[in-house]
Amino acid sequence: MRRANLALETLDIAPPRPGMGPVSGGLWESGADTLSGRIVRQICAALFADELTPGERLGTEASLSQRFGVSRMAIRDSLRSLAAAGILDIRVGQRGGIFVASGNPERLAETLAIQIKLIGVDIEEILDAQIAIEVTAAGLAARNANPADIAGLKEEITAMEREIDAPDAFTRASLGFHESIVAASRNRVLIAQFKALRHILTPLYSRRTTTTIALRALASHRALVACIEARDPDAARDLMRRRLETVRAGHLAAAGQDHAKD
Repeated sequence: MRRANLALETLDIAPPRPGMGPVSGGLWESGADTLSGRIVRQICAALFADELTPGERLGTEASLSQRFGVSRMAIRDSLRSLAAAGILDIRVGQRGGIFVASGNPERLAETLAIQIKLIGVDIEEILDAQIAIEVTAAGLAARNANPADIAGLKEEITAMEREIDAPDAFTRASLGFHESIVAASRNRVLIAQFKALRHILTPLYSRRTTTTIALRALASHRALVACIEARDPDAARDLMRRRLETVRAGHLAAAGQDHAKD
């Protein structure tokens, strides 16, 4: 029997004890006192316990109802929540059924970006997060980037040079360069986080991009690629930190001026 089926057969739908569960809040607590809520919570717990893996077939609505000992309505409600969260795939047809979903970095980035906006994170928090992510990524890129990565970064710099007097186009290209640096780190958690931040950073950066700022950014980008090509993680981290701290100071000063005008 498949491991997914064995894992599900051991799940208990009894009410949760205080403090139980991998996290609190969100999907795990939503409807937790209902049968469907408990099923959602325990399937998530099984996933985090490595009892379920992406792509595994869990069965059908009918078989899951029988296995959990609950009505098909309760199963249907829980599957709807899990599918909406991107945890399960519900497929129809001869080879259909309920499957553990595969990861989707783009969906994760978009969802995270939206939630960051909805909770009202301010500019300072965003820029601090950018520094934390990109400084770490720059050091890892200096260790992990391959020749194709470095060649690609150089091509992106060449493309940015053509957009020096086009603020919006330059901003998009420059943030694309930053995303490529993070991608060269080979750390998928950092990559997903930066993809989310990029959605928020693009309009923020576009408002302040000028030819002078673009020229400074290009000089920094060239120096960073040189550090990565030289396999010097310390230099790459230091350069990225200094550049982003300068950018942070400029954005916060501008935001302060805008606030004073209001």
